[in-house]
Amino acid sequence: MENNSVLYSVKDGICDIVWNQPEKLNPMNTATIQGLTEAFTKAGEDENVRVIIVSGAGRAFSAGGDIGQMLGGTEAVDNPGIDLTDVQNLIRLMRNTPKPIIAAIHGPAAGGGCNFALACDMAICAENTKFIEAFVNIGLTPDTAGVYTLPRIIGTSRAFEFMASGRVMRADEALQLGIVNEVVPTEKVMERAHEIAAKYAAGPTKSYAMLKKMINASMFAGMDEFFKTEWSAVNEASKTEDFHEGMKAFVEKRPAKFQGK
Repeated sequence: MENNSVLYSVKDGICDIVWNQPEKLNPMNTATIQGLTEAFTKAGEDENVRVIIVSGAGRAFSAGGDIGQMLGGTEAVDNPGIDLTDVQNLIRLMRNTPKPIIAAIHGPAAGGGCNFALACDMAICAENTKFIEAFVNIGLTPDTAGVYTLPRIIGTSRAFEFMASGRVMRADEALQLGIVNEVVPTEKVMERAHEIAAKYAAGPTKSYAMLKKMINASMFAGMDEFFKTEWSAVNEASKTEDFHEGMKAFVEKRPAKFQGK
């Protein structure tokens, strides 16, 4: 791996992919998106890899979109220094990777980081995890396929409430709703993820690949068409006065005053 923003290692059939910008809480930016894409491509093609664990270095899984990079980009979020098409291609790659992907989540999993976790095959969650769909707080709409995956997990009304409120969801609620498979003590999250991964690594990987293919056919067949709608919505929302007010309020650390414009 040439991209130090994402770490890659393989041992005993288990591939560890680690977001590695801990000083920025592992944001989704150009470097991490490119690094994750490279890592999942490599893991998918490597015959020595039988299962994948993705996690975040430091005190967070991922804080979501890199606000600094967004502020340095153009007015429209179709190109704020982060190409939404690249994000969508990453999610598509993860779903099409024929190997189980386990998210090992701790600390904040916000915005695109939250939705990235939803695209994994299963998730182990630390007690200190905080999920948040932060987009509405800056007048934006969700990306990273979150509007596609979350209603399929928890239903449309619950997904709408969570995404529209911009509130924090803690680990126990995420477990109750089926967003994560297990909640463990914070210091045990990687240990537990590796215990589960070891079982998959020793199992019938061809069967797992076919199972994932069938789940994709059952639940994700419309994702490509959805991505067109997602791109259009994010781009349109990024041109509103509310988005610019939301970004300004975020930088100034004050509540946003949205006008519906």
